[in-house]
Amino acid sequence: MHRSDMHYYDYSWTTVPGDNSLMTKLDATRFSRREGYEVLTLINSFLAKGGGDLPLKSQQIIEWMLHERLPSSIQGREQVKAWVIENFSMMKSSYPF
Repeated sequence: MHRSDMHYYDYSWTTVPGDNSLMTKLDATRFSRREGYEVLTLINSFLAKGGGDLPLKSQQIIEWMLHERLPSSIQGREQVKAWVIENFSMMKSSYPF
């Protein structure tokens, strides 16, 4: 997925103190759904069965889930990924785009 494939345009694309857009895997473990590079990196970290990239529509569903449905109490990257995996099948039918 590329930035141009994203449905939402209200992300911040500048780093804040303590963040490094070039080292998102080594960055703090707290995930920010408002920072575009963190959202994009997280989405692109998901793989399809067999190891390839997810289809673009699946990536866009994940973006929607993160932007609109992710509970604020879930903040760690690994917890966010687990939440997406757990809820994807149930939520994909509500995807509005």
